[in-house]
Formats: sequence, structure tokens, C-alpha cells
Amino acid sequence: MWILTLDGGGSKTLACLTNTVNSQQWQQQAGPASLTNDFNLAINHIQQLSQALCQQAGVATQQVIAVMGLAGAGNPQQQQQAVQLLQHQYQQLLITTDARTSLYGANLGQPVLVVALGTGSVAMRLLADGSEQQIGGWGFNIGDEGGGAWLGKQVVRELLWQVDSLAGVQSPLLQAVARHIGDSAGRLLPWLKHASPTDFAEFAPLVFQFASQCKVAAMLRQRHVEAVEQLIWQGLEHFSLPVVVLGGLASATVPLLSPACQALLQVARGNALDGGLLLTQQLIAVSEPAHENH
Repeated sequence: MWILTLDGGGSKTLACLTNTVNSQQWQQQAGPASLTNDFNLAINHIQQLSQALCQQAGVATQQVIAVMGLAGAGNPQQQQQAVQLLQHQYQQLLITTDARTSLYGANLGQPVLVVALGTGSVAMRLLADGSEQQIGGWGFNIGDEGGGAWLGKQVVRELLWQVDSLAGVQSPLLQAVARHIGDSAGRLLPWLKHASPTDFAEFAPLVFQFASQCKVAAMLRQRHVEAVEQLIWQGLEHFSLPVVVLGGLASATVPLLSPACQALLQVARGNALDGGLLLTQQLIAVSEPAHENH
């Protein structure tokens, strides 16, 4: 049996093809596969990865069972559109959110609260009875607090305040950002018109880099930490669960969390691709009785 698991986020996409007979695996990486940020680009990257991995392994995509965790797949219209475009290419296909595959991978299918901090942000809860609940992850326009794009947007907003001030851009952090996107309306407005969440997210690491030497960066870093802690507490509600923090901003964020939050944390036991394999087993288990009935 051939299983393709894919983890598509706002910045990059990881894919793994597994031959379950001999456990041989092939892995590749591509650019973003967020259905929300750029649907067509996401589909292109998914197809490129699928074809490249299958070519490497010498197998047709129609022989493959595929489970894909994609940013933006929580939107039913986008999820259905992606399924319609891709389902004929595989033996079986499940498209779910990248948060859900991370949820199953983080504690290998056991109860857990996962907080993912990438380009966006989202929390997901898995309870012992198998019930799942997503918290946050409403997207860049209104939510994704604590995510890279949200934090980058805060950075650019602070830059605009200083651009409008008599003193001009004084913050070391904002001076660094201005070198990329400008410090005048003539340069900033065209950039703002076309900036994507990925573009904003590029500035998030600079907040941590400059925090020790720049008051604005320190203030924004604290705002980020507070947003992440709110997501953790909202996700836990009254449940007693281990918390796993994942994503590109996790390593920079975790040491800054309060002792109360730190006490809840555990290291991830697996990743989103592992979660995809667990969901594949569920998919096969559900479909087998249906085949037996025919």
C-alpha cells in the first residue's frame, strides 16, 4: 500500500510517500500550500510534490491513498473545491486542515491541546472520546493572533506611526523593516496593496532579534506572548490536557511563556505527517467495511 501524507502551510509544504510493505519513505518540500492565501499556487505545489514523489518511487498517483493537511481547509468551499480538483488523481483522498494533522501527530492520537504558531495561528483540542475542537485560526483578516503574519502586521503598523511622526523612523527594528519596504508613502503604499500574509510573516523573526535593543520590538514581542497565552487558555477551557506548541515561531515563543503555561507543556511526540498516517488508518478502517458490504 502507498500512502502520501502532506502538510501544507502558509510558508512551506512538506510531503512524504510511504510504502507500507517495506516502510520505505520518500520526502520532499515545496513552497506554501495555503488554500486561503493563494488557492491556485497551493494546488500547483501539491501536484508538483505528488508527481515528483511518485516518480521517485516509481508508482502512479492513482495507486496512492493521500491525506493532506492544508491551511485554509477549514473553509468548506475551499476544501470541497480542492477535493474536486484533486480526488481523481488518487486511489483515496482526504483533505483536512493542517491543524488537524498536527493535532493527531503531536501526541500520536492521544488527548492533547496543540497550539500551532506559523504564518497563522490556531489551537486544536483532542479529547479521550475522540472529539475535536478548533479554537482560533479565523484567518489573517480578523484573527490568527500570535501568528507570524499577525505579528508582522503589528510591525508594519508601528512603522507607519513612526513614518507619520515628526521624528521619523527611530526604532532599530522599524529601520530594518523600512529598508525592505520603504519609509515613504511612495514606496509603502504599493507594497501594502500587494502584501500577502507570507510577506508580513517575514518580519516576525526580526521582533525577537531586536527585542533586547529596541523598545518597539520588546513591546511587540510581549504583545505576541500575551496573544499566544490567550490562545492556550481559550483552548484548554476547563479540560486538563498536555499542551504542545508547534510551528516556526514555537522555539522563540515557548521560553517567554509564563510559568503557569510552561508547566502544561510537553514536547511533541510526532509531527503533522505522523498525524496524516494516523488519519489514513482511520480512513482505511472506515472504507473497508463499505467494501465488504458490496
